[in-house]
Amino acid sequence: MKYFLCACLAFTALLVTANASNQSTVPIAKPKIVGGELANQGDWPWMAALVSTYSEVSTSLQVAGTGYDSSPFSNSPADQASATMVDCGIGDSQCSAASNKICLIARGDVDFSVKVDNCQAGGGIGAIIFNNTAGAINGTLGDNFSGSIPVIAISQDDGATLLNLLGSIASLNVTAQQKIVQSSSCGASFIGEKWLLTAAHCVEDANINLLKVNVGEYDLSNGAENAKAIKRIYIHPEYNKGSAFNNDIALIELIEAIDNPAVTLVDLDSSRQLALDNAAVTVIGWGNQTAYGPNDELPANDQPDKLRQVELNLLSNEQCKDKLAQAYTDLEGINYLPDQVGITDSMICANHVGGGKGSCQGDSGGPLLVNTNQGWQQIGIVSYGIGCANAEFPGVYARVGQFTDWINNISKGIAIEPTYDFAITPQHTAQTTQLTVSNNSELTANLTFTLVIDKIGSTGFSLTPNSCNTLVAKQKCTITLAFDAKTLGQHKMRIIINSNDDNIPTSQSFISAQAIAANNVINTQLSSGSTELLWFSGGDKPWLLDNSEAAISSGEISDNQQSSVMLTFTGAGSLSFYWSVSSEENTEDPSSPYDALYLIIDGEKVDFISGEVPYAKVTIPNLAEGKHQITWLYLKDGATSNGEDKAYLKEVVFTPETAPADTSATSPPPVQTASKSSGGSVTYLLLLLTLLPFKRRRS
Repeated sequence: MKYFLCACLAFTALLVTANASNQSTVPIAKPKIVGGELANQGDWPWMAALVSTYSEVSTSLQVAGTGYDSSPFSNSPADQASATMVDCGIGDSQCSAASNKICLIARGDVDFSVKVDNCQAGGGIGAIIFNNTAGAINGTLGDNFSGSIPVIAISQDDGATLLNLLGSIASLNVTAQQKIVQSSSCGASFIGEKWLLTAAHCVEDANINLLKVNVGEYDLSNGAENAKAIKRIYIHPEYNKGSAFNNDIALIELIEAIDNPAVTLVDLDSSRQLALDNAAVTVIGWGNQTAYGPNDELPANDQPDKLRQVELNLLSNEQCKDKLAQAYTDLEGINYLPDQVGITDSMICANHVGGGKGSCQGDSGGPLLVNTNQGWQQIGIVSYGIGCANAEFPGVYARVGQFTDWINNISKGIAIEPTYDFAITPQHTAQTTQLTVSNNSELTANLTFTLVIDKIGSTGFSLTPNSCNTLVAKQKCTITLAFDAKTLGQHKMRIIINSNDDNIPTSQSFISAQAIAANNVINTQLSSGSTELLWFSGGDKPWLLDNSEAAISSGEISDNQQSSVMLTFTGAGSLSFYWSVSSEENTEDPSSPYDALYLIIDGEKVDFISGEVPYAKVTIPNLAEGKHQITWLYLKDGATSNGEDKAYLKEVVFTPETAPADTSATSPPPVQTASKSSGGSVTYLLLLLTLLPFKRRRS
């Protein structure tokens, strides 16, 4: 079943350039308010928007005296340049004709930042990048961009026009304005002190340095200066366990408590009765406003600035399952049973008889509300839907009453990061990490920590409580968690925290790790038996030789499985390789792939390819001195397979740096890559975001 989230983008610090029986292929939409009305300012004071704030940027372009529409790249220097315009192709190498010129560059094949670097390396003083598809480019040069020349984007049509004007004078300008503006991605609800509720899928890859919360927001066109900084995000540890978007809830902790009205939550028993009564509910948000069906193309974005609301009616889970089973059966001609549609006890459904009203893209994470004898209370969180405001497909919400204990354990008790996943680890290698423990209660707690194995055969974990055995109210500490990869395979365990006082609730943390084996066959094939460039492989199936291409290919994995291969080495320099994939592609949203090959540099996921992508070369320049782990991970979701369902890798070359290395770098370098899903860092303007994969079914 192809699920598209009912909300908007998840924030991430990473820069990405771009058939099971009885499984549906219906797209699940990202929610918005459809068929509703403008909310009254002040009616919902605890409504919040997840936002990115930034300085407004303006651009201009004139060529041969004619003006052209342009748009900025985030992280472009604010400057102006005027000079003769030259063609620099796709910018995949230093532009030798660029000295004291303006570079005209086509989008495609390599990261935007690499294109600009190659322009400046050739002496260029400004860059114009034109699209290779219809529409505008909303792009970023990345946090690590160090170039100093101004960069703007133009359309594909204007790019074709300018190719006929080479040699003309081009004048471009990038100006940063003083006004701070905001862009909203999801909704949230304020539940008191410094805590908010939202959907897990809104924040599962969030960078809290970029994401903020605007509590009590109404009009997104102003008020960006009121956005509050985030201290920590707690995603439910069993999010997606057992069903797509199951337990789709997260807590956001602000750096400081705020004095603002808070919404109260409907308890579990009341939510069940209200659903049986088909009670009237209201959902609010800044999502899109156009309804569409499961087989319709996604409409153009039409998210409003001002908050909107719409009235719906609850369904019992039995009614929701029956309705969805019939809708899937009618749509696909396959007999669906109610228990096959993925509705769990952690969900609650709502719709409008006859359709035309509901939530959609941009509304995710926002509250579903019911008017009780205690006033307005929150009964759900916008999670997902099939199409938008479709009569046959009810919208699905996280049932907040199911999570009362989890919310209280964290916000009023002993909180620990709900999950931690050690990076894929070579066998006989040890890793350690520090996990933060916070006492959010009003009492001093005496604590004990216990490791509980969740998977038979899991070994290698150890825990040191450090100074966390006694924790004063409103204070935090860190425990040390270690994983020694002696035993191959996947390992899972939990950290259980116990308090000496029953009045202090506690939470737990789910830990996972994976140890992969040395692979001498791959080492011989790709590194000529080098003792410095060492290869490891594992996952559900290891990578294998593909002698037809003098390459290696991913193992024969099935749904919800993975196959990984890793290269380890020490030293500064650059790494290059060719990669290819033949897999199921998400054609509606290529940035959120179904089955894909991922590139992970020193534990940070930085790129992927998906679909039918022939061999393309990738160069990772400027790797700093030290130990490096480069991992290629082929990951399948829980549904359809297309193509060969394999990933390929060949011609892996590490070139040591000859000059002394700059050891100050602490984050992965920009990646120069060619892939079907790239052609530049495609992101929403100035958010510095990208989508890591949201899977339709997750393991």
